[in-house]
Amino acid sequence: MARKVRERGMNAALASGEAGVGEIKPAKAPMKPRQLLAALLVAALGAGLGLFSYRALASTPPSFTGEVTPANTYYLDFAATGLVETLAVRPGDRVKAGQILATQDNAVATANLAAAQATVAADEAIIAQDQAPQASATTAAQNQLDVSKAQTAVQSAQGALNLARTGGQNLVTGQQGVIAGDQKTLADDTASYAQYCSPGSTQAPPPNPGPGSGATPTPSASSSTPASQVELCRNLASQVDRDNTELARAQADLQSAESANQAQQQQDESNLAASQAVLASAQALVASQGAALTPAVIAQAQSQLAQAKAQVAADQVALRQTTITAPVDGIIAETAGSVGDIAGADGVHNYAGPAGQAGTEANQQSNIQLFSTNGSPGGGSNQAGAYSALITMYSGGLNVTAQLPETAMAGVHVGQNAALAIAAAGVSVPGRISEIVMVPATVAGSTYYDVTISMSVKSPSVMAGMSVTVSLS
Repeated sequence: MARKVRERGMNAALASGEAGVGEIKPAKAPMKPRQLLAALLVAALGAGLGLFSYRALASTPPSFTGEVTPANTYYLDFAATGLVETLAVRPGDRVKAGQILATQDNAVATANLAAAQATVAADEAIIAQDQAPQASATTAAQNQLDVSKAQTAVQSAQGALNLARTGGQNLVTGQQGVIAGDQKTLADDTASYAQYCSPGSTQAPPPNPGPGSGATPTPSASSSTPASQVELCRNLASQVDRDNTELARAQADLQSAESANQAQQQQDESNLAASQAVLASAQALVASQGAALTPAVIAQAQSQLAQAKAQVAADQVALRQTTITAPVDGIIAETAGSVGDIAGADGVHNYAGPAGQAGTEANQQSNIQLFSTNGSPGGGSNQAGAYSALITMYSGGLNVTAQLPETAMAGVHVGQNAALAIAAAGVSVPGRISEIVMVPATVAGSTYYDVTISMSVKSPSVMAGMSVTVSLS
């Protein structure tokens, strides 16, 4: 009975098409031609899709880092060193071409112009004597009076020069004393820090820090505890930092004092030279009374007159340069310093405001360094002695400047489309390459080229200095 059951079970397996235990499964029928063709088409389609995906990934346009930059940037300063008298604009103000932005004390420039004009008048009078060599009694008296006035002016100019030399030297000497004191304080506090707080120091700090230390006194009962020593060392470190800051400020003040003193002496020397020229002309006029001028004397007088007129022209330019006007329509990006500061061709002296612009010199070059380790262009710095333009002005709208490595320049050309993603403003806009600067920038040993990209769509939320992700197509 058991045998029949097993046979019935195997027969049932064979009837259903399934092999039993220990038996071979029947082979499947061969694939028909139509099924084979369909399989080949599916395989070819899969290979094509794979190749397309690879090429799409391989041809994805590269991205570069860029920065929103104004079309034109102006760094406006006075031509000569002097006190800022007015500063009529603030960051964000829109200005028109020719608008007065700032003025400088022009007393010296006005005096120099007046002295030069007086020299011209005296030289013209000397030449006029050739036409009327015989001076009347009234003219002779007036000429003598002119000599006396000229002598007084020379004496006054000489006195002003002597005063500038003496006062300036006293100011410089006093500031040098301040620097010496700051250096001693720094040395004392640095020595205290090294004595009590350097690694491996076993000497306990005193209950009360010595003179010159900025540490906060601690009670004698707890001065030997670790917490007290940590607090004292923290205070000493802070004091050393303050000492360094004070020393840097004093050194910058000395530089400003020396610069201002030198400028004042140069101005006084110029005034003295002009006064002496007027006196010489007046004395020559008196000496020539009653005698006709010879051709040689006339030629010399004409030469002096031409030089005097050239000086008048130069002094007129110097007087105009005590006023800063907007060169074009634009917007004020930044102002440095304030009324009463000393400013000149090298910016505002000893300015350490919120945007001291230690990198301003680099900004005035034809290209920028977006990847500079000292910060991006326009970045602030409070270091003493840093250069700061009195007024920084933008005009001409905003572009995007990207620095591309030399390896990417082969496929870059003017007119090429770009996608600009400005995360800070939350916008993405199309652009087009408008300029490629041929002068390379070297950053960390690698060569880059500045590429200017104009934005096809303007957004009010975009500001100069914002970072941009640039994708070229």
